[in-house]
Order: sequence, then structure tokens, then C-alpha cells
Amino acid sequence: MTLFRLLLICLVLLVATLTATTLLLFVRGSQAYLVEQLASHGQDTATSFGLSLSPVLAQGDWVLAESMVDAIFDRGDYASLELIGRERKLVRHITAAPESAPRWFKQWIGLEVPMRETEINAGWQLVATLKIQVNQDPALLHLYRISLNALLVALVLAAVAILSGAWGLRWILAPLKSAQAQAEALRRRRFLKQDKLPWLLELRALTLTMNRMVENSELQYKQQCKRMRQLQQNRFIDTETGLGNGTRGRDRLDNLLRDRETEQGVAVQIHLMGLEGLERSLGVAAQQPLMTGITELLRQQLARFPLGRIYRMGQADFWALLPGIELQDWLPLALELEQALSLRVQQAGASRVVVASEPFLFGGEVAEVEQRLHAQIQRLLAGESGPAATVAPSDRQAQMARLEAMLARPPKLLAHRVIDRDANTLYFEVLTRFHDGKQWRSPGAVVALAQRLERQVEVDLLVLDTLLTELRRAPLAQTLALNLTTASLLSQRFISRLREGAREAAALGATIAVEIPEQAALEYRDGCRHFVELMQRQRVPVWLDHVTPAGLAELEHLPVVGIKLDPAYSRHMNQEGSYQSLLPLMVTAAHARSVLVVAEQVEQHSVAERLRDFLVDGLQGFAFSGPLPLSDLPRDGR
Repeated sequence: MTLFRLLLICLVLLVATLTATTLLLFVRGSQAYLVEQLASHGQDTATSFGLSLSPVLAQGDWVLAESMVDAIFDRGDYASLELIGRERKLVRHITAAPESAPRWFKQWIGLEVPMRETEINAGWQLVATLKIQVNQDPALLHLYRISLNALLVALVLAAVAILSGAWGLRWILAPLKSAQAQAEALRRRRFLKQDKLPWLLELRALTLTMNRMVENSELQYKQQCKRMRQLQQNRFIDTETGLGNGTRGRDRLDNLLRDRETEQGVAVQIHLMGLEGLERSLGVAAQQPLMTGITELLRQQLARFPLGRIYRMGQADFWALLPGIELQDWLPLALELEQALSLRVQQAGASRVVVASEPFLFGGEVAEVEQRLHAQIQRLLAGESGPAATVAPSDRQAQMARLEAMLARPPKLLAHRVIDRDANTLYFEVLTRFHDGKQWRSPGAVVALAQRLERQVEVDLLVLDTLLTELRRAPLAQTLALNLTTASLLSQRFISRLREGAREAAALGATIAVEIPEQAALEYRDGCRHFVELMQRQRVPVWLDHVTPAGLAELEHLPVVGIKLDPAYSRHMNQEGSYQSLLPLMVTAAHARSVLVVAEQVEQHSVAERLRDFLVDGLQGFAFSGPLPLSDLPRDGR
């Protein structure tokens, strides 16, 4: 029950009461007036007619008297007329009125007029008595007609009053509706202000309060985001290049080595030689343009690896972590990168660049990979050959053949449970395994290869179609979340298919959700927002995946259901002053936007308890359960 509806009901009841009361008073007043007029008319008629009959009856002429009675009675104004003499009696009664009011109206409104009588004298002698009963039917018919007209007029006026009142209520309550819209906008990460203030003092005060609340919420949110960025920069960002520093790079590598969905990748170390001579000859300030140029060149060269990340590990060392990439696919590009970087540093006055590449596998150790990179750098500086001497580089045709083999058959689908604080299911994340003709592969290698060959939309379409096939075979009353690549968010072809698939899944009892990468929200803000809003209208829940403080700021523009924190926040919580300091701020900022927060890759129950202490809404990881085949999921939505 809304306030407008309640007030409108009160208004309708008030108008109806006033209309009914006014109409009743009008009818009853008219009834009393007609009764009085009929009684007066009857008495006047009896008196005047009696005087007219007096000389006639004095002569005993009853024939003329009867003619006079019939003439008076035939007008229809009287219900009965009796002339009673000493020896004769004339009686006239009306049988039925040609037109009268409805019976229910007669029963409700009765015109009870008493019979009027008068005595007729001839001199001092009584010769007859005249009794007259006025006919009330014409008066009732007249009263019925004017009452009906009054009712119609009253209904029209009541309708006009109600419509006018409804319009007035909408106008008066418009500030309340705007305040409700402001509150809803705050919940959806929007900051709306009412520029037009109402003239009612109470509503004006409410509007001003809501505007101040919106301003405070917006300011608080921006301050939290700013503080998080500052903390992140102080701990994880290299101030000279803007890249992640050594701490962030090692943490990222540690996450990749423990991510079962990545399986493998390549760690690249770029070592710059001759910086000492450049510093001695041109000063420390000469390094800044060089580092800026090196950073931009690295970003350009590695842009073909959307999952790749670059870190500055030291004064003369950079890392590039390329998850899902196989070493033979990277080596031709490593040679191009080394040549381009060497040309850049030589132009700046340094000597050369050495690029070391080492593969890493799931379950490895950061120290081991770092040691192998350092050893390879030393060998390359000593003039020894690199990995290209022992590993045959692959060309594009070979990579296309590998991808075709993995896309030739439907992938195997698994579901990994995400639980809330009460251990109830929030949703299931859909994990995939692709077969390359020899063995099942994790999606990291497939996605990385598809991105380099610009076929990632085909991968996402294959996973979506496979999921719909499984649901047709065995419907599930569960929420199933698909991981999407950046290209699919911007593909109209995929969006159309996803909308159709979401409707089909809903008809089968399931709900399709999607997880989108944070990198997409940062690089393609408008396209990502368009996708999220489109999915929101389609009732497809959207989660922002692998979120850091940089991505958290995008919640102001993205109406997502929730965020999944970068795995580093669950794996490295014990690092004082870093993740532990940022996590509460991130959770608070997300909750301020009514966004759920989920921590993934939780491997220990002790970490889960600490995350709950930070008010994280959901948890996912092997500390609770591993991936299950879709056939093993409960069918009833529990």
C-alpha cells in the first residue's frame, strides 16, 4: 500500500461521503417540501371545491354535482374523491397512474399526504361532506427525475473532484517519489539530486536532507576509492612507471601457480643493461623518459595478450606474466620484443636488453621460477643460447590447428559452488575443460590461445551452447555463472545469443549469470556499462571478477550484483599493511553501493573465518568443496 494510494482511498471515501450526504439531504428536503405542498394543495382544493358545490347541493341537483366531481377527478391530480350526502354518496378512486416512479423509489421515499375533508353547508344546514386524497404519483415521479439528475451531476462533480485531488496528490507527493528514486539510485550506485525544491516546508526539508545525504554518500565513496588507490599505490605500484611493483608481481605469479584454471603460462624477465652509464653521463633524471618509453613499448608489444600483466621488479628489471601461453607460442614474439626494446634503449644511451622466458606450471613455487629466470639472464649475458635453441617455436598455422582441435568437441562442464555467510548456495560458477585430442585442458590455455587468434567469442559461444544442451537434457533450478572474455562483452552476436539462452534457461527453471573481467571494465568502460545494463533488463545477474581497488571505482557506473575479489586478497591476507588493510575498505565501499562481495580461491578454513570477520558476503574455494559435474548438482535449487 503506497502513500498515494492510501490518500487517494481516503479522498474517494471523503468525496463519496460528502456526495451521498448532500444527495440524501437534497432528496429528503425535496420530499418534505412536496409533502407540504401536496397537503396545502389538497386542503385548498377541498375548500374551494366545497364552496362550488354548496349552491348546487342546496338545490339537491346531484346530477350537476356528479358532473362537477367527474370534471375535477378526471384531471388525475387526486387519488380519491368522496362526496357524502345524507341520502347519496359519490366515490371516485384512481386505478393506476399512466407513469410513475420505480417501486424501489416509492418504498424508499414515500409521500404520505393525509386525506383532506370539508363540510358543505346550505345556509345553516349541513348537506354533504367532501373528502379529497391528493395523488402522490406525479409528485414522486417528479422527485425521482430531479433526484436522478442530481445524482448524475453529483457523480460528475465527484469524479472531477477525485481526478483533481489525484492530480494534486501526485503533485504534492512528487518530492517523496523523487526521494524514493534518490534512495534507489544510491542502491544502484547513482548519485541523483533534486534541483527543484518543493514549496511545502516539510517536503522542502526532506528534499534538502536527501540531497545532503546523496552528496555525503558520493563524497564518502570517492574518499574510500581514493584512499584505496593510495594504499594500493603505496604498497603495490611503482611510482616511476605506474606498473605493479615487485611485491605485486610475485603475488600475481603465486596466484597463477595456484590457480587450477590457469594450468600453465610463461614468465618473462626483461633486463636493461647500461643504465649505470646512462646515469653517470646524463644524470638520474635521464632515466625517467627511458622508463616511460620502455613501459609504453611493453604495453604495446604485449597488448595481444589480454591476460598478461607487466611489473617493474627492480631498477633495471621488468616482468611480464602470460598465463595460459605455451613457450613455443611465445618465443617468436620474445625475439621481436627484445629487438624493439634494444633499439629503444640504445637510442636513449643504454647498451642492450636481455629477455629471459621460463614456463611455469600449476603447483610450482615463485622462488623456483624467479631463480630459473635469474639463471637464464646470467646465461644470456654470458653469451649462451636461450630457450629457442631447445624449443621449436610454433607458427600461426600450428596454433590454429591446436585451437581447432580443442574446439572440435563440446567442453566438459563443471560447477564450483559459491556459498554465503550461512553456507547457503549463492550460485555455481561454471568451469570448463577442453580436450585437445590427447587430454583434458584447463580453460586458461584455450582462452589465451583464442584471444591471440581473435576467436574468443567462439569459445564463449561454445560454452554457452554446451550449457544449454546440458540443461535441456537435465533441467536445473540453479543459478549458473559463465566466465566471459572481453571480446564477448562487445560482440553483438554473442549478446544476442546470450539473451536467447537466458530466456531458454529461465523456461527450464535455471538462471544464467555472467562473470566479467575487471580489465574489461577498466579498458572499455562504455561498452561494459552497456552490456551490464542490457543484462540487467534481461534479468541476468552480472558479477565483476578479479576486482582490485582500481576496478572497485567502476561500481559507480556498473550496476552489477556483486564482485569477486582478486585471489590475492584471500591468499595473502597475512601480509600486514597491504591486502589486510585494503580488504575492509573494499568491502565497505562495495556494501555502500549494495554490492555483494565474494572471495574466491579460499583454501583454508582459518582464512575463511577471517574473511567472514571482514563481512565478506560469499566464499568460494576448495576449503568448502571442489568442482562437481552438472549431473551431481541438486535439482531443486538448494
